[in-house]
Amino acid sequence: MSAVPPAVAPVVVPSLFDPTRWEVRFGGFAHGVGSVERGTYDVNGELVLPQFFAPIGWWSYLIPRLHGGVNYNTGGRTNVAYAGLLWTIPVFDRFFVEGFLDGAVTDGSLTGSPTQSALGCNPLFHVGGSFGYRFDSHWSVMATFDHDSNGSGLGLTNCARNQGLNNYGARIGYTF
Repeated sequence: MSAVPPAVAPVVVPSLFDPTRWEVRFGGFAHGVGSVERGTYDVNGELVLPQFFAPIGWWSYLIPRLHGGVNYNTGGRTNVAYAGLLWTIPVFDRFFVEGFLDGAVTDGSLTGSPTQSALGCNPLFHVGGSFGYRFDSHWSVMATFDHDSNGSGLGLTNCARNQGLNNYGARIGYTF
């Protein structure tokens, strides 16, 4: 008579991404790339709230989290405060991609100057994305692109000017 091997419980690896937790992020950006504001830098701080509800299944990634933050320009150019929706999608074991769609307010120029872009109107749209890596369930690092614009090129507003701002940078995140 052969012995039946004992049942082995499957090993459950906890997910490094938990959308039900809070997160703070800090980093820096090259500010106004491609505009008259280029050559300056932003310090960024952001707070990401947990999902209000976390459904089970692949479609849970369609439920955004709320986030808000500030890009403070160290060169005296345009500062931006934003808040809106953030979608985080795990791609591989520790890698993730994000997209965000926000409203923003600035202290920038509406008509332009030798040192500031002509943003056309205030408030603005704040859109962009990140590609990141999770070290563990708390710490992550991400490369981020964000764009501030009034959307007139897409017919979303009737502002006369729309130079917009493109920022590229890196941030670290801590989830708690």
